[in-house]
Amino acid sequence: MVRQSESVVGDIEEALLGHWSHFGRWAHGALVEDAGTVRYETPIAQLPYNGVVRTWIRADPERVIERVLDSFSSREVDFVWWHHPSALPRNLGERLTAHGLGLAEEAIGMSLDIRKRSRSESSPPGLRLVEVKDKEQLRSYAELIFRYWEVPAESHALVEDINSYWGPARAPVHRWIVLDESGLAIGKALLSLAAPPGVAAIYGMSVTPEARGRGVASALTHTLLDRAEALGCHRVVLHASEMAVRVYERAGFVKQCELPVYANAALWASREN
Repeated sequence: MVRQSESVVGDIEEALLGHWSHFGRWAHGALVEDAGTVRYETPIAQLPYNGVVRTWIRADPERVIERVLDSFSSREVDFVWWHHPSALPRNLGERLTAHGLGLAEEAIGMSLDIRKRSRSESSPPGLRLVEVKDKEQLRSYAELIFRYWEVPAESHALVEDINSYWGPARAPVHRWIVLDESGLAIGKALLSLAAPPGVAAIYGMSVTPEARGRGVASALTHTLLDRAEALGCHRVVLHASEMAVRVYERAGFVKQCELPVYANAALWASREN
């Protein structure tokens, strides 16, 4: 895939690093820098709550990779390893595969110049978009996380804790949920302003399977873009699954790079999400 701009790809990488580092900065987590790698660690054993978000290893990559893998293995947690465009060594994916990790997802890095965005769409009939600001709304947001990531019951309390820890009062994050006619939360997304300056990132987009086809993801995307524009951002970035690319292209996003995700376990037990 051809890159349009090195700076755009750099923004995608920095946004990914800034946002996912929040897991490591949680009260029960750790953010570890080790010989050019940056990883976040939490006591939540399931994906995606442990992972490597930067790899710039300039010397003895095998030794560093083995040490990082041992750190996850010793804690008996599943983990992801992002292979971003500037990763070193260049053959990182081959090395991770040789160590037994599988290619879990072919994420696509995308960007949008906020000055060239299409205008907002009206909310789908019968649905209500609500900004998450209180405990009840955070709980609804967490319930959607449980479903999307297939989080087992024994980890619910910790996932709720990390979600509330990085609540509206602490993190540079703006969350929304979508409620259906009965008041049930059927979709969610967040806008992260963790890094770099002037760039917002869309993360956590999910819609329950039974609510798909109602324009929920599109409505959430335009709501997030409205907020990014109101905050004076000049660019919005994200990493999309292959099935979500069309939703973002309709909103004006452009493919910029590939972001393969390696892991020691499947991202989902079933691919309904």
